Amino acid sequence: MPESLSILLVGYAHGEGGVTTHTHWLAHGLTQRGHKVRVLSPVPPRDLPESPWPDRGYAVDHYGGAKDMLRGFAALGKDRFDVAVVAGTGWKAMGGVLANRRIKRRIFFEVMSGDAMGKVDPRRLVHAGFDAIVSLATAVQDKVCSEFHWRGKRTIIQALPEPLELLATIPDRGVVAPAAGKIRAVYFGRIVPHKGVGFLVEQWAALSPYLQSVDVYGTGDERAVLEPRIAELGLSDVIRFHGRYPDGQAYADLLQQYDLLLLPTVGLEGGPLVLLEAMACGTPFVANGMGGVPDFDNQDCRVSKQISGFVAEVADIAGAMAAGQIDGSRLQRHYHDNFSYEVLVGKWESYFRFLVNGK
Repeated sequence: MPESLSILLVGYAHGEGGVTTHTHWLAHGLTQRGHKVRVLSPVPPRDLPESPWPDRGYAVDHYGGAKDMLRGFAALGKDRFDVAVVAGTGWKAMGGVLANRRIKRRIFFEVMSGDAMGKVDPRRLVHAGFDAIVSLATAVQDKVCSEFHWRGKRTIIQALPEPLELLATIPDRGVVAPAAGKIRAVYFGRIVPHKGVGFLVEQWAALSPYLQSVDVYGTGDERAVLEPRIAELGLSDVIRFHGRYPDGQAYADLLQQYDLLLLPTVGLEGGPLVLLEAMACGTPFVANGMGGVPDFDNQDCRVSKQISGFVAEVADIAGAMAAGQIDGSRLQRHYHDNFSYEVLVGKWESYFRFLVNGK
């Protein structure tokens, strides 16, 4: 039986968001495989729940300010770690991992687009003693290694989404065939300008030959701007806001109610987890190819090279649906073979062993 590892995951462990989801499920999966896992997180704000997962099965500690960083995080005591992973950016997170001399191997996990945020960017600390950079996707790896002149070890491993295959009963989707001839589309995510909900509103005349409606789930300041615009255009019956979306079984059931997920993002994307969650349910997507999005492309989905080609990709997948060529069950198999919970935990575990033991 392979020797267990002592693993430290440094990342936000409270509230909602991609880093929180990834950190929890990676810690959970590694613990299930017999490894000793500790999670180190910033202290959550007072108005934020302590954790969305009260029965975690692994230890969560918190770090403080600059003095705590320079001490290598007092909460860790004298414990030694085979490997530590910093997910996201932050001077304290990266600096504290470097200051702690009881860590054998240090990994930085690029969960964003890889673009530098000016000269004063904590990711420049990778050159002070990190052993490897893991990136979400090909374009993200290319960007972060170029921006920060990294020539060391690197690999691509996707962040873990909410593993709907564990949390829900998901039937095989079968061929995706819109019941009314037109596609019922959905958007899940933050309602902010760069995510592109406004693009869907302004492009509705071009989209309407293919789409019956778009339901928008999520929260964000742009909703207050878009709702009056939708009313002005007379689109309140076809573009509808529903607020926050559920998780677990209710989320899986909701995803399977729709024919198509839309993500017309123009922002600096890493690897949007909603695309993986849609694949798990056999719901195809059309997304704009920002950041790591192209790594999710497959024969049952469409990715535009730029936002000007997004409507054409919607038209193309609509034609493929009409011809019975979009197979939701095949999409689910693609997810299970490449991005499922067991696959991704296994990839992380294997990479840890490679860094620590050289094999």
